[in-house]
Amino acid sequence: MKFSIQRKHIRSMLNLSAKKDIRYYLQGINVVIDNRGLYIEATDGLVLGRLLIDATIKSEEKKNVILPTDSLMKLKGSKKDGEEFLHFTVDGFSVECIAGDSTIRFSRHDARFPDTDRVIPLLIKNEDVKSSTINPDLLVRFVDFSQDLYGKRQVPQLLQRGTDSALVSFSLDDNFIGVVMPFRENSPAKVPEWCYFSSVKKEEVTA
Repeated sequence: MKFSIQRKHIRSMLNLSAKKDIRYYLQGINVVIDNRGLYIEATDGLVLGRLLIDATIKSEEKKNVILPTDSLMKLKGSKKDGEEFLHFTVDGFSVECIAGDSTIRFSRHDARFPDTDRVIPLLIKNEDVKSSTINPDLLVRFVDFSQDLYGKRQVPQLLQRGTDSALVSFSLDDNFIGVVMPFRENSPAKVPEWCYFSSVKKEEVTA
């Protein structure tokens, strides 16, 4: 399996991967080639991101490899060299990465990555769209993702589905889709009673 990824792709997606998780296979980036193209994924169970790298590289047989975080941290580079391509060759458990004049070798994760197609909703009905209560710290990770990928902090767009997973996207990029999990107990925001003028009935304000 061979593929090429820019440093900024790795750096951005590491914002969405797991940190110090007992599920070691989530501590990394999943590289996939199937009939949709070459794309990369990262998740920790609370957030998930999928980024299309090259739609022209396809395979009817799905192939994937999980690249571990500790190795990717050495390859993510900085904003200055974010456009540089890293060229990977995977042979069994061995991974070789050519970065400029350097060659780095490491081992891939020996595990199965979660089936993200089961997490990303492809069919959303109008009745599915409901307000959600979402931890803002999780949304910040998508903002950090945008900083590393686009070079500028972007405000993520949300499609909320109550207590089901919410979709995350960015208006300037159709190649990315994200998912964030809300709190299971969800109560809509409301105006407290003391905010209403004594001379105005609540029914008149909310009508």
